[in-house]
Amino acid sequence: MATTIKTRNGFVIVITLIIAILMMLMPLPDYARFFRPEWVVMTLIYWAMALPHRVSIGVAWCTGFIMDVTMGGILGVMAFSYALAIYLIARFHLQLRQYPLWQQALTILSVVFLVEFIDVAVARATLRWESWMPVLTSTLLWPLMYAVLRKIRRTFQVT
Repeated sequence: MATTIKTRNGFVIVITLIIAILMMLMPLPDYARFFRPEWVVMTLIYWAMALPHRVSIGVAWCTGFIMDVTMGGILGVMAFSYALAIYLIARFHLQLRQYPLWQQALTILSVVFLVEFIDVAVARATLRWESWMPVLTSTLLWPLMYAVLRKIRRTFQVT
């Protein structure tokens, strides 16, 4: 006998992803643009850890494809890197959920590093130290991002 999971309020996931995409598109001054955290990747990671039956590789690929189109990059690069990142999170989501936030932040560091590495290796011709700043800022902001998204998930009872 198969058990079914009752899902509710999926629109909240979509809204948080749209907000994350808008935060990635928001213009920043030249000195701050390298420090922009990977808002979309962190949002996808949170939902993949919290609700892996709702946000998985397909959602990550579609979101990455939207980011490819909106950011004007090479088509498929972000789609692939997001899907790979969420595959890794989905594969180990039960273990990751048990980690304290500082250990989760280290996981974020490695996953965002992977996303940035794919972007640098495929799309960018030059490698500069600024290319790695989103890895650091995403890692440092993970506890706050986790707390905000968890509060949203509980407030709207997203299942």
